[in-house]
Amino acid sequence: MKQIAICLTLGIFLISACLPVPPKEGLPVPTHSLVPYKTQPATESRPTATSIPCDPRLVEFCIVEGNFIFQNPLGVDSPLKIAGSYPYGSTENGKRDPHRGVDLESREGALVYAAASGRVIFAGRDHERVYTPWDDYYGNLIVLQHENGLFTFYGHLSQIDVVVGGIVKSGELIARVGHTGVAIGGHLHFEVRTGGDASDFNSTENPELWLPLQKGMGALSISLAGHGEGKIQRSFIIMRYAAGTNVSEKKYYVSTYPKGFEHNVEDFALSNLPPGRYRIAFNDETGLHERVVTVEEGKLTQVIIELE
Repeated sequence: MKQIAICLTLGIFLISACLPVPPKEGLPVPTHSLVPYKTQPATESRPTATSIPCDPRLVEFCIVEGNFIFQNPLGVDSPLKIAGSYPYGSTENGKRDPHRGVDLESREGALVYAAASGRVIFAGRDHERVYTPWDDYYGNLIVLQHENGLFTFYGHLSQIDVVVGGIVKSGELIARVGHTGVAIGGHLHFEVRTGGDASDFNSTENPELWLPLQKGMGALSISLAGHGEGKIQRSFIIMRYAAGTNVSEKKYYVSTYPKGFEHNVEDFALSNLPPGRYRIAFNDETGLHERVVTVEEGKLTQVIIELE
């Protein structure tokens, strides 16, 4: 009888330990509109994975499919290289206006393709200040409207091969790379906006969460909870551990989005990271914050860090 009682007690304890924890009140869940959270099986490399749908408010991190729905606008067979010197949200240490898109490295005159099927709503020189507060900011510009309230921008073009009102298919040739507008050297400025008519300069999304991942790579997004209404730019370090060790193999010195990016669910995102273990660390007025996470091939690792 004593053994039966012990077994019953142990069984009740195990069942109660597996019940989902109620979510904390008031914390945002960084989800992008097209992707639900996806359950991940528990593995040795992901000790925080659970048997319930993953919620990054309750665990160290979640791994989801992501929204990498656009194709490479430089061509599916071309390298997709996002310039690291001026990433999305960057101000280059206060020297430039916050970047609303990403710069895709390319040569002058290279072909530009539609990242998805859609309708051309703008094609011409950006003199009307419809999409930016400054005259001729994008130079020669194309704006495509897609399903689900999404828009893509293609800036600094040397040649435009579509007209307003035209319908284009994913992968269709639309332009050539240039350096018109405020561009320094030939490259493609690529931007993603959501909602309305795309005229809101503050409605951008980080293209690194929408463009395809390079083969064998993953992505990471970080949200800071409890920092108030506005974004506060913070500098932090991400360290990639060498496989099977706690030895730093590479360091990334990055910053969160600045004021003016309050519409973004996340505070930082970075794509095309090699799979493996990463340590996130930064100091602020609330103290030292650290998190060790896993990045997987073809997936998005979502992290929420609560500031207390």
